[in-house]
Amino acid sequence: MSTEKSLRSSPPRGKCIECFLCQNVCHVLREHDKKEQFAGPRFFVRVAGLEMHPLDGLNRAGLLKDQLGLGYCNITKCCTEVCPEEIHITDNAIIPLKERVVDEFYDPLTMLFRKIRGQ
Repeated sequence: MSTEKSLRSSPPRGKCIECFLCQNVCHVLREHDKKEQFAGPRFFVRVAGLEMHPLDGLNRAGLLKDQLGLGYCNITKCCTEVCPEEIHITDNAIIPLKERVVDEFYDPLTMLFRKIRGQ
């Protein structure tokens, strides 16, 4: 994949106006009071922007899984629906991040490969 194409497929980092409407409507934060365990959609947009940038080589899958609580999101798309900048938060940030976490920690082939290599 070319650098230009991967930059275009990354979430719109500069487009967010940080109104935090997505945080306000998020049921995980609002109804389940998981403020300590769940970072929320605005922060996931920021992390996705970093994670998908071609020049950023840091792997944040462990951080997303263990400390930011990405697994608490059940993809209701409430955050996407209220975004005044029409950022597709769920489709362009949360789902790709969840896919990376699954690939890193729950993929059976990756687990087998690690077992063979002794990691």
